[in-house]
Amino acid sequence: MNLEKTLIITLDDFIFNLYKVKDMIWDRIQNEHQIQISNEFRMAYYDAHLEKREKLGREYPRIALYFNELETEFNRIVDEALVEINEEHLNYLKQWKQVYKIIYCTNLKLERMQSLLNKLGLTIEDSHLISAKQVLNAKPEGDIYLKVARLFNLKTNTLTVIDSTLNGIQAAYLANTKGLYLAQFFEANSTIKKFAYAHFKQSKDLNHYVLNLINQSE
Repeated sequence: MNLEKTLIITLDDFIFNLYKVKDMIWDRIQNEHQIQISNEFRMAYYDAHLEKREKLGREYPRIALYFNELETEFNRIVDEALVEINEEHLNYLKQWKQVYKIIYCTNLKLERMQSLLNKLGLTIEDSHLISAKQVLNAKPEGDIYLKVARLFNLKTNTLTVIDSTLNGIQAAYLANTKGLYLAQFFEANSTIKKFAYAHFKQSKDLNHYVLNLINQSE
């Protein structure tokens, strides 16, 4: 298989829209406790490693009081599989899998993601599922993508990463991969554009780009 035909997908958001789950919980906390939780904070916190979250907690001590509440409710929703499947993206994946080797990443523990997949009747090859919990530094560090490169004996600059968060696209940049940013939740700002190899407002535009990559590599 051609090295250029390797895609890395973050399941959490590309298929399950887990960012929206945390966003919904933040909305409830904000309303119940009368505190302002900005979109910038939510994005920075979402899939960040522990050190970055602790730093955010020091900067926003009032919000930090509710970190445990947020994570507890989030884990309950995931464990009960009360999440939406993005059918459009699932259909794109079916097309891409015909040509690409696809590696799936998650910010969840492997067991939690595998349980979610099973409950929703989705199947992927276990050896192609990598968790950020398996590396020393989670996003925005590039460790998870460096691990993928080592596991599959690939060069990082041959990997194409699809992600929808600032931390994810920064991690892709730091690992020297081609990070494609999809604006599922936020438009690409100047920081995201700095880290992204390319950015897309709509999923159909991303799909067109990926299919063109396939054609170019044949």
